[in-house]
Amino acid sequence: MNRRSKIYLLALIWAAVLIQLFINSSVNREKKMVTQVMSQGVENLSEGSVRAYAFYGEEELGVGAKEVMVKNLAKSLGIVSGYEINHRKDKDNETTELSKQGKQGDTTIRLISIAVADDYGQQIWENYVLIDIELKGSAGQAVYDYKEKLVKLCDDLGMRANTNIYICTQKKGKMIDTEIETEVNDFIKSMDATEVKRIELEDGICVYAYSSGINEYVYQDGEKVNVNIAITYDKTEDLTLIHKAIPFVDKSF
Repeated sequence: MNRRSKIYLLALIWAAVLIQLFINSSVNREKKMVTQVMSQGVENLSEGSVRAYAFYGEEELGVGAKEVMVKNLAKSLGIVSGYEINHRKDKDNETTELSKQGKQGDTTIRLISIAVADDYGQQIWENYVLIDIELKGSAGQAVYDYKEKLVKLCDDLGMRANTNIYICTQKKGKMIDTEIETEVNDFIKSMDATEVKRIELEDGICVYAYSSGINEYVYQDGEKVNVNIAITYDKTEDLTLIHKAIPFVDKSF
């Protein structure tokens, strides 16, 4: 091997190492978020959820094939009974949904087909898989494990999963402004992120940030964001709710 070839090989090796480091940094931030929440005490954990969605191809699928698909996905998650399957059909989309309610959480698996026009104006169907796992109370601490499971499940089927991981804790009473600011800043700093936008709520705040070390992101008013924290106050229960998510909180608050 000549000197030029050695240099080229070395460059390829370093490129592979850097890619792996980039992937690991993204994964570690998600795991870090959950670990930090757990360090505050599992008794404060209100809920956790993970969502994965992936493109499943353009083949036209019948109702029977869709039902088999969602059942197989459920089986891969350990769900073999006690579920319901419903089919919905609108003008431009069809959905087959499997749902299972459990003591520790609820699981919903959807196979959504959307009618679109191809380059020649002919109708084709784009298929998407959407999996939601909503974990209740202390079960929310397992949200990161489920996220990894969903990613592997999609990988095994040849699909690239986009994920959203969310966790919510609660504190008795109403946090004062300085406490809120500290909570927000500490979280954004721990995610190696930069604040992009903040929205003042009637009884709280919502802050979007961006970290270049996290693969996935969404756009908020044209800006990339992938770290989100919202703090709200429930007057009825006298509780402060702290919502944290990567890349964004997909819950109403």
